[in-house]
Amino acid sequence: MIEILLLLGVVALAAMVSMRNELVGGYRLLSWMRRRLDLLKGRGQKSVSEKEQQAIQETLMAFERLRNINFEEWDFKSTTLSLINKIAFIYHPNAKAPIEQARLGDVLEALQEASQKILHVIHLPQVEYVTQFRVVQILDSPNKPKDTGPNKSGIKNRLLEQLIFKWIVRSLLIQWMLLVGEAAIKVYGGNQEEGEVEAEALLAEWENLQDAPDTPLPEGVKSIVESSKKKIVFSPTAIPWKKVGHIYFMLTDQIARHYHSDSAFPIYEARVCDLLKSVADSLEGIARLGQKPVLNKILKIRISKLTQAKDLALPLGQNKIMEWVNKYQVGGIAKWSHTLYKTLQKKQPSIFLRDVAFGVVKEGGKRWLVLYLHGKVAAEANKLYRC
Repeated sequence: MIEILLLLGVVALAAMVSMRNELVGGYRLLSWMRRRLDLLKGRGQKSVSEKEQQAIQETLMAFERLRNINFEEWDFKSTTLSLINKIAFIYHPNAKAPIEQARLGDVLEALQEASQKILHVIHLPQVEYVTQFRVVQILDSPNKPKDTGPNKSGIKNRLLEQLIFKWIVRSLLIQWMLLVGEAAIKVYGGNQEEGEVEAEALLAEWENLQDAPDTPLPEGVKSIVESSKKKIVFSPTAIPWKKVGHIYFMLTDQIARHYHSDSAFPIYEARVCDLLKSVADSLEGIARLGQKPVLNKILKIRISKLTQAKDLALPLGQNKIMEWVNKYQVGGIAKWSHTLYKTLQKKQPSIFLRDVAFGVVKEGGKRWLVLYLHGKVAAEANKLYRC
């Protein structure tokens, strides 16, 4: 009996030695998560604001629900939006759309902080080592491909499957929910002052808003991106955010298929460590938008002011938009907006000009932002899936 126990001890010790990097990385990630949880709980206990206490409690409840989730059943998007909505409602219970009560400047500041926190997690000792696995390995579906290709991470899947799926992945999801909760508290619980801006004055400077330079891409990927971009630039009608999300998803999926054509789930072939870096870089890039002089003028405006502006019935077709884009030789959106305003003034002079101006700011600004993010999505997707 003693010999058997000794043998088991030797085997266990050998396994621990061989998994040293994995264990250290997992321990660092778990320790950081616990510290953040303790800080958030402590903040809730010390806060004198009842609303902040409620918002922190909602965040902690989201954490509790993650303890026993099934990764296939957990909906990343809806769970994230649900937490944001709940916190927004706590601070704005009488608003028709609480989530739209965020000020643009507060959102950018929160994204900046979120980016720094993600970078901190990435740089924890050995954490990058244990996040080398691909997203497809998290899925436990009978339709999942049996062979996802050679595992370049060096992680022994069989030996560490439980550690990765029930420890590392769960820890990362908890980190995300804490990040979302803290950001939402900052956005909705901050200074409630709202700035005023005249839409016509903003449009006068709109032409100074330059499109982001195109990122160099391989020819195959570039053709995918250009085809996707036309759906935004040449749309003769207002573009709803739901359609924007679909365009981004299809763009990412097509780039993933370009690099992983043999995979049954190309979009899940991104490595988690690369995905974390991509998210941090993207958030940082979006946060820097606040440094643009033109956009800086609207940072105190609540999102609701723009969303409540009427959608424009654009008095032009696709050919007219193509004519403008070719004429101005930009992504078309900045000067496109100013030209659209002048056209609407001529065609619909009876409409209150302030409403028209805000409608143009809403659609032109949204389309410029959609194009800006489209370029970021393309660049990040190219980096994620070419590995």
